[in-house]
Amino acid sequence: MFLSFVIPLYNAERFITVALDSIYQNSLDKGEYEVVVIDDGSKDNGAEVVKDYARKHHNLRLIQQPNRGASAARNMGIEAAQGEYIWFVDADDRINPKILDTVWQIYQEKPDTEMFGFNHFDWSEEGEVPKVRYKKSVSLDGLGLMRSGSYLYLWNRIFRRSAIGDIRFPEGTRNTEDWYFDLMVFSRLKHVECIPECGYYYNSSNPYSTLRNRSHESLKKNAEDTQLMHRLIWEEIKKVESKEMKAQMMRSLNYSVMGFFWGMFLDHFSVKELKPVIERYREMNLYPVKKTGRKNPDRFLMMANRTWLFYPVVWFRNSFAAARSK
Repeated sequence: MFLSFVIPLYNAERFITVALDSIYQNSLDKGEYEVVVIDDGSKDNGAEVVKDYARKHHNLRLIQQPNRGASAARNMGIEAAQGEYIWFVDADDRINPKILDTVWQIYQEKPDTEMFGFNHFDWSEEGEVPKVRYKKSVSLDGLGLMRSGSYLYLWNRIFRRSAIGDIRFPEGTRNTEDWYFDLMVFSRLKHVECIPECGYYYNSSNPYSTLRNRSHESLKKNAEDTQLMHRLIWEEIKKVESKEMKAQMMRSLNYSVMGFFWGMFLDHFSVKELKPVIERYREMNLYPVKKTGRKNPDRFLMMANRTWLFYPVVWFRNSFAAARSK
């Protein structure tokens, strides 16, 4: 079997039909692919919707488990998948089925391909906005892919199962775990094919998405997860033998750390909350954050890397925001 679609399902009853319909519009023979849906303890009727599809499509399987999070669901999908390749699809998104015609053709010509990457659309009620990283077809290895500045999303690429190997998503987390997974897989890749077509529609307006919960408690959980992922990646980088790969992974990690502090600043984390976080990154030699080579991020770092300046700015900004909200 060529391809397994792996779809974590959690309270996505209103979206899953769109995702499944888009998959079943592709032109591959049904014997060449399967759809593996992992119901992660949904409280709605999404699983019943999938069961209805399974009655019509013999290549659809539903696996049900207690709620353990998307990482655990994807890990279950990896174990259950029978395809040579895996495409992780979110239940509230949809694919462009035509991309598989191109993927299949490349596979026939280059059967050693370990990953296919492609562009995507941001999709909402307002329309579709193309997000273009690959402007032409190009063959790369993992190092070249990271150097190209490839988006570290999960769903705009198709992975060879053997390239994933023993890599899994850290369970118990809901933020940055896909970035960790991508980076770990990229570090192993020798043959990547990048396709200048949009193959995925990312639903940028799902109000039920966990990451769109803007309560401070939810933001704190996301921040904790990001710190865990950064530490895991930092530990993995120390094991890398290639100096070039180690340096590139550190650049990727450094940029993510910059984005993390920028996010905490925008989300009004307090000085009290920031202080222990900065100390943890200082212990890993990830703070002060090294320059990224990009104008606006480096301007932010001129402030964020100086706690004597950063803390007063954070305090003033938060105080001003609190006063305006009254």
